[in-house]
Amino acid sequence: MDIPREQPQPSLAERSARAAVLVFLLLAIVTLAFGLGWGVKTLRGGDSNGTQGAASASVSSTNGKDAVGAAVLSEIYDLLKNNYVDKAAINPDAFRSAAINGVLQSLNDSHTAYLTADDLKRGALDLNATYQGIGASVSDKAGAVQIVAPFRDSPAEAAGIKAGDIILEVDGERTDGWNSTQAVQHIRGVKGTTVALKVKHTDGTTETLKVTRGEIDIQSVFTEPRLEVIPGESGKKLVDRNGKEASDIAYLNISQFHEKTESELQTQLKAIAANKSYKGLILDLRGNPGGLLSATVHVADEFLDKGTILSEKDAGGKTTTWTAKPGGLATTIPIVILQDQGSASGAEVLAGALHDNGRAKIVGTRSFGKGTVNQLEPLTKCGDPTPNACGALYISVGRWFTPNGDQIEGVGVKPDIELPMTNDDYIGQGDIQVFKAIDILRGN
Repeated sequence: MDIPREQPQPSLAERSARAAVLVFLLLAIVTLAFGLGWGVKTLRGGDSNGTQGAASASVSSTNGKDAVGAAVLSEIYDLLKNNYVDKAAINPDAFRSAAINGVLQSLNDSHTAYLTADDLKRGALDLNATYQGIGASVSDKAGAVQIVAPFRDSPAEAAGIKAGDIILEVDGERTDGWNSTQAVQHIRGVKGTTVALKVKHTDGTTETLKVTRGEIDIQSVFTEPRLEVIPGESGKKLVDRNGKEASDIAYLNISQFHEKTESELQTQLKAIAANKSYKGLILDLRGNPGGLLSATVHVADEFLDKGTILSEKDAGGKTTTWTAKPGGLATTIPIVILQDQGSASGAEVLAGALHDNGRAKIVGTRSFGKGTVNQLEPLTKCGDPTPNACGALYISVGRWFTPNGDQIEGVGVKPDIELPMTNDDYIGQGDIQVFKAIDILRGN
């Protein structure tokens, strides 16, 4: 029979590790409370990278018992630490990460993630107009790391990265099981350095592309077509399906939404308003991955003088509504929006707002379907007082709805005219979506 043995007393390091594990388990449980709707902080101001204070939530208990199981998990850690045969495998950091990730995975929400201190240092969620990297947005919505869209004139676009590409490897490391935040952490880097991305294109072919990172100074509003309308012929001009310059149609491409988008747009809208010959405006949102909600709302306000822009419903069922104000620069010009599967988040908000208020028709394909409001909550109770040392939780705190009440998350915005365009379509016929938009605005 086994002889009872006196259990060794934990060292100071072990006691500290145990305390750290328990703290992080409790933090993970608070995150779970968000997903279950126990408590939530209403997002004020609306930016998807907002850090407007600490969230509050309560952990329920029954008759003083630990309903969620933090004490049990702490007990498991102690038992493993003292009795598990392979003690080298007992790592408090790994245990902590597994506990946090386990809670987050139970939410089945790819938009909610734990960010380490290193993630934050690398600017994993920066939505500024300038950063160092390759210039592309990624998603893990499809269960793999996928390019939503390369930014216009970015190193990613120049290297041949395309919307819809699946990233299989980053510098030889498989991306299996990565979320989008982990992908950003590995892909971003210092200007002048290179990253090798093995990608699977939408046609099923694979290749490894070397991308030289750069200073991504993101212009967001362009007056030249995103694609050459007739490949090899039209250059930077907007032309119709007959190859004639469409000087009666204004064109704007919004590539994403950041703090300079509103001012960039206003400059171009003033020029459009001064030209009385325009019959309408093509607003090209193809490949626009979104960005700051505040910038998106301000952009929508330039095209609306009244009506709802969007509604946001939080975990407690509270609805916040953004309403247009009079005084926009382009509230009467007819609009056709171009969108595709790379149009996400803020692009979907804008398309839904203009469509539902009768200000625009939409041509293209159904949009991406990213309508979750996310909030960055710094963690502070890991025992290290250094700012951001504990990492942060990126939490889904609400859902966006179009003015007509249609949910965006997982659904996307449906176009009025479904008109997909494959690469073969484009090479053989030109930008058929632009041609259709011109026809509509001309009344053809």
